[in-house]
Amino acid sequence: MFESLIREAATRFHLGDNAGRLVRQLVDVIFDPATGGFAGLQKRFADAGLDSLFSSWIGSTPGDNVLQPDQFSAGFGQNLAGGIASKLGIPAAAVNMAGAWLLPKIIGQLTPGGRIPTSRPADYERWFGTTTPTAGYSGGSTVPAKASGGFWKWLIPLILLLAAFLLFRSCKKEEAAAPAPMQPAPTAQPAAPVAQANPRFGFDNTDGKITVSGQLATEADKTRLWDALKANFGEGNLAGNISVDPATLPAGWMDKLIAALPELKAKGLKFGLDGDKLTIDTSGMAEADRFSVSDKLRSLFSGFEISGLWDRAAAAMSGLKAGFSGDDLVKALNLMNIYFDTGSATITRDSMETLTSAANAIKQAPAGTKIEVGGHTDNTGNAEANVTLSQQRADAVAAKLAELGVAADTLSAKGYGQTKPRASNDTDEGRAQNRRIEFAVGK
Repeated sequence: MFESLIREAATRFHLGDNAGRLVRQLVDVIFDPATGGFAGLQKRFADAGLDSLFSSWIGSTPGDNVLQPDQFSAGFGQNLAGGIASKLGIPAAAVNMAGAWLLPKIIGQLTPGGRIPTSRPADYERWFGTTTPTAGYSGGSTVPAKASGGFWKWLIPLILLLAAFLLFRSCKKEEAAAPAPMQPAPTAQPAAPVAQANPRFGFDNTDGKITVSGQLATEADKTRLWDALKANFGEGNLAGNISVDPATLPAGWMDKLIAALPELKAKGLKFGLDGDKLTIDTSGMAEADRFSVSDKLRSLFSGFEISGLWDRAAAAMSGLKAGFSGDDLVKALNLMNIYFDTGSATITRDSMETLTSAANAIKQAPAGTKIEVGGHTDNTGNAEANVTLSQQRADAVAAKLAELGVAADTLSAKGYGQTKPRASNDTDEGRAQNRRIEFAVGK
């Protein structure tokens, strides 16, 4: 049932034979009563604010990159993912990376026509060959199927004979050590490459001369990226080196980076990718270029942890002068773009630096300043549900600001749903403007 999925995961994530074992562990959890089965998995995703995302996989054929590694860990369960990593002998980061790609596709295959499985299918074992899951799953163990009696009739005497031989040889020593209790020999498994390091890429444009650095998993990835750099900047303008190490995780950002290169030619731009973290330095660029490049990179790498963004809100907040008023503060805050996972109140990672800047600005406001965090939606869907979602998002932003040090009595949160549109809901652009967090001076 999962053959093609296993083959692609083995290649994409350099898992070797562990790809099949990982798929087995994930499916075992989905059907394990000890973890709540399918309903338990869906509830864990709901508790992580990812219920709508999970539901979108049911009865569908999810594409790539619909789930991020940190979302997989939060929804699947950090302890369960860690247990699988320990069992397979691979880093937890590799489980989260591959699991984020595999799980939506597995859910889609297990729910044809939107039918949710309530128990393990009768032909379950045929999906995976001859192994059977351990009862009471606790981190993804599997044990061999029970062998026939004839096998043990010759295996046990053979083990005892080997032990007697080793004991005889040890008698030559001055003091023989007592033989350790014999354990059945573990089944030999082909070694699989262990992915440990993050893929990295560094970029520095100084007066049109490009210096790059980094580390990728394969020569093919290096050649592909280097060819794209030459095509966009010219071979004579390139310097640096990208190393290759097979123990590197796949560069999930490769396609996005190559697609962005034609728009990253502004002199003075520096940025670096390390796994799913993006660092940007636009301090050597013209102000207008800083805005456009930051917007482009944030759009391309949404969901990444991003630092160094320079948008109009960052510029406005850094330009607030001592003694600024509540109105001055709100004008700067309302230049921010705060994003959420689709259909949920989970703030995206690329919004965190923006909120940190906002918290720092609010903490410098005059004593007694009150700020309302307002949540707004477009008119898509049910009006009552939109009010609920907008309230949840406003609450999430207020909670994050409080976590970042803003006094709780400074903030209030209110969800307005679709009742206060900023633009027409007749176009995609207008609806995008209406989906927003808007700040106001409170009373």
